[in-house]
This record gives sequence, C-alpha cells and structure tokens, in this order.
Amino acid sequence: MEALAEYLKVFSEPNRLAVLEALRGGALNVTAVVEKTGLSQALVSKHLKMLTIAGVVKRQPEGSLVFYEVIDKGVFKLLAKAEKLMLDGRRQQLDALAAIF
Repeated sequence: MEALAEYLKVFSEPNRLAVLEALRGGALNVTAVVEKTGLSQALVSKHLKMLTIAGVVKRQPEGSLVFYEVIDKGVFKLLAKAEKLMLDGRRQQLDALAAIF
C-alpha cells in the first residue's frame, strides 16, 4: 500500500498534471512542453524528472534533443476515472446539503 500511495502522489501536483496533459498527444521535448503549459523551463524539467523517476514518462534522446513520452496511455484513463470520482463525490455532498436546506 505504501508503494501505491507513493505512486499516486506523482499525480497530486497540478503542474505535473499539466505536463502530462501536454504529453497526451505524444512525445515532446522540454521546449514544446513549456510552450503548451506556459510553465517555466525549470519547472517543466523538474516535473518531467519526477515523472520519469516514477516510471510514468520515458526519455528518448534524439540527437541533441531529449523527447519525453508517457509510457502507458492508461494513465489518462486513471486520471479521468479519478476526476469522475471526485466530481461524483462533490455532487453527492451538494445533494446532501441541498436536502438539509
């Protein structure tokens, strides 16, 4: 359970999720991720390193550039499911509050 909790922490940072979203369409270099996210180069590099260490993203050197790609696109299904669970939970809370008032 501890290893799973550590893995899920990788997805707990909004900028990291933005980096993953930028990579949804395929491999990109740091500059392209910066352009897609609007984040600084240093921040993008930091998050790509963390995603690589976690085994979510792989590095692909090509000449003088390094491209990053999501290893298993199933990660986007995981994130979509988590978002749905979050929204469903919020709806239930609102419905419960509405019933009280």
